[in-house]
Amino acid sequence: MATVIHVRLLSFSIDNKSKFGIATVDGVIDLTAVTPYKHLGDLLGDLESLSSFSTRDHDYTWDQIKFDIPITDNRRLLCAGLNYHKKYPLGGEVKAPQQPVYFNKPPGTLVAHQDFLIRPTVSEQLDYEVELAVVIGKSGRHIRESSALEHVAGYTILNDGSVRNWQRHSVAAGKNFYRSGSCGPWITTFDELPPPSDLRVISRVNGEERQNEQLSEMIFSVEELISYLSMVMPLEPGDIIATGSPEGTGGSMEPQRWLSDGDQVEFEVPGIGILNNAVVNES
Repeated sequence: MATVIHVRLLSFSIDNKSKFGIATVDGVIDLTAVTPYKHLGDLLGDLESLSSFSTRDHDYTWDQIKFDIPITDNRRLLCAGLNYHKKYPLGGEVKAPQQPVYFNKPPGTLVAHQDFLIRPTVSEQLDYEVELAVVIGKSGRHIRESSALEHVAGYTILNDGSVRNWQRHSVAAGKNFYRSGSCGPWITTFDELPPPSDLRVISRVNGEERQNEQLSEMIFSVEELISYLSMVMPLEPGDIIATGSPEGTGGSMEPQRWLSDGDQVEFEVPGIGILNNAVVNES
């Protein structure tokens, strides 16, 4: 979608009060009191209105704020599965799908940048999956692939945390454990970035690179995913589409290497930023 400025937008809190704003080098410009919107998701369809705020000095320094997930008001999170040619961690041959495979993540499954991922008591098989996440900024139904990117406000980073042995029970069970995934640190507006197929997704565990792949390797492109999902449902501003994760997850390694208490995990999309989380055992 056309915008007149290039910004990084984030949700955050100060003294347990939820806010949203613009990220700068030195801190955050608070937009909560100076726009008519209650949540960042509401603002995404009106990015042009931010041109008068983007040059303001920051209101808070980085050490004053606590990050929230970018979209905080329980909008839809639609995830693409089986979207790279790779060895899948559940074992056995997995054929490339003929159409996009999607599932939902409900509220409670994701934590913010710099927050803790929880390794559940019922399983040792907590895994990581770095993904580009597409944030919708313009409503649409039956969107053509040729115009799909016009409906994008920006991109963020998502870790589709997966509990692999429970994923054998069902996709919903394995993918939706409490605080098993993460999202952030902010939304980088669409027109600041190259075409999505030129972007890369990278993950590191304790500094060791595990995943590094260009999005051109996806089976279904960002444009195809947007178009397909818009045939299932009208897409609305604030909806997030996670686009799948490439080879390199712990469950695909030999021997398998699961996340454990104290691990430090980084998820990066160059040009957008780095999502950083530590792992703790559930108590």
